[in-house]
Amino acid sequence: MNEILFSLLCLVIGYLIGSILFAHVITRWVKNVNIRELGNGNPGAYNVFRNVSKFWGVVAGLLDAIKALGPMLIASHYFHLSNIALGCLAVGAVLGHGLPVYYHFKGGRAASVLMGMYIFFIPMEFLIALAITAIVVLGFIRKEYGVWGPTGIIALCLVLCLFFPHPTEVKIFVWIGGLIVLLFNMDKVKEKAQSITPTPVK
Repeated sequence: MNEILFSLLCLVIGYLIGSILFAHVITRWVKNVNIRELGNGNPGAYNVFRNVSKFWGVVAGLLDAIKALGPMLIASHYFHLSNIALGCLAVGAVLGHGLPVYYHFKGGRAASVLMGMYIFFIPMEFLIALAITAIVVLGFIRKEYGVWGPTGIIALCLVLCLFFPHPTEVKIFVWIGGLIVLLFNMDKVKEKAQSITPTPVK
C-alpha cells in the first residue's frame, strides 16, 4: 500500500479509537447522567475527577491515554510500523477525542490522550515536564490544576524534545499533537490567565 494512503488509514483508525469518550461512558455507567451536565460540562477525565469521584477520574484519564499509547504499542511491537504511521495513529486519537464522530464532533480537550503519545515517543521529556509542572502548579499556582497542569506539561515537552536525539518525524508529531491540544484548550487558558492578571490601577 502507498505510504501516504497507509498513513491516512492510520490517522482514520486513530481517530475512530479516539472518538470513544470514556468520561461520558464512565459517568453514564456510574451515575447514569450525562457528563456534559456536570461541572464545566467538559467530557474529560478532570471533570469526572471533580464531579464523579477521584477514582473514576483517574480511570478515565488512564483510558484516554491508552487510546493513543495502546495502538502505538501494538502497532510498533506486532506490526513494526514506522514513526510516521505511529504518529498518525496518535494524532488521529487526539483529533478523535477533541472532535468525536460518535458525539456530533463535541469532545474533550484531549490532554490525557496526548500524554499517551508523549509516553511512547518522548518518555524522558514527559517525566521531566511532569515533575517540573507538579512543583510549579502545586507549589505556586495552587488552583485550576486541570488547566495549568496539562498546559505546563505540554509546553515543556515541546521545548525539551528539541534538545533530545529523537528522529525529526517524532519531534514533528510531538509538536503537531501538542499544538492541536493547546488549541483545544486555548479558551480555558486565556480565561484563567486573565483571572490571575492584576487589574491596572487607574
